[in-house]
Amino acid sequence: MSSKVRTTALCLAILALGAAGVSVALGDTVQAGNLIVEIEGQVSPQKLPKKTPAPITLNVSGSVKTADGTHPPVLKTIALEFDKHGSIYTKGLPTCNPSKLQATLTAQAKKVCGPALVGSGKVSAQILFPEQPPFNAAGPLLIFNGKPKGGKPVLVFHVHANVPAPTTFVTTGVISKASGKYGTSTEIAIPTIVGGQGSLTSFNATLHKTWTYKGQKKSLLLASCPTGALFAHGEFTFSDGTKISGDVAKNCTPTN
Repeated sequence: MSSKVRTTALCLAILALGAAGVSVALGDTVQAGNLIVEIEGQVSPQKLPKKTPAPITLNVSGSVKTADGTHPPVLKTIALEFDKHGSIYTKGLPTCNPSKLQATLTAQAKKVCGPALVGSGKVSAQILFPEQPPFNAAGPLLIFNGKPKGGKPVLVFHVHANVPAPTTFVTTGVISKASGKYGTSTEIAIPTIVGGQGSLTSFNATLHKTWTYKGQKKSLLLASCPTGALFAHGEFTFSDGTKISGDVAKNCTPTN
């Protein structure tokens, strides 16, 4: 079954990369057929300069479930577009090669790529094997700055969990330029969990990083608020053909 829901209240785009800089607390629940997606997020500070982009911190959490309690479909991809007045900055920030994270525990990943760490959180999934009751598995989420690809910023996502055997998941998101009211975009392929038997059910993450480059303090995420509103767009695609997409316009408070 294929279903597409569009809603101006949806802020799915704040998940992984936070580059839009939505400047107020937000939350939303969206249903497409039997599938229910819940999102909560907050960016601080809430007041942002009108012209000059300022550092921000992103906190985001969410869940995926079904209305009838059955095993949710597998999330395949997340496509995101972010407001042109928000950005991600990585120049001078140490990078992490995804190949170094393969088969690493959380502590090992931090040791290998610690200077490139830009975010952390937790990811949970539900595993369903034939003729067995479903069970939940969870693991820490680490987010690293990756080596730019074609001059474009890259974020690397690392999760180590018992599903049920100890397994490491690594994926990346390339940040590209977008057009119109959007400045940046990305598409993230969700790694296969236990041969397709596992489905993402919840996540939470905080993204924030500052460093010094050429004598100046830099921040991973930046945003300004020239008009009193910021915009984002996101689309989540699931294995059963369900798509949940939406646009968001959120008020922010401009300061001089």
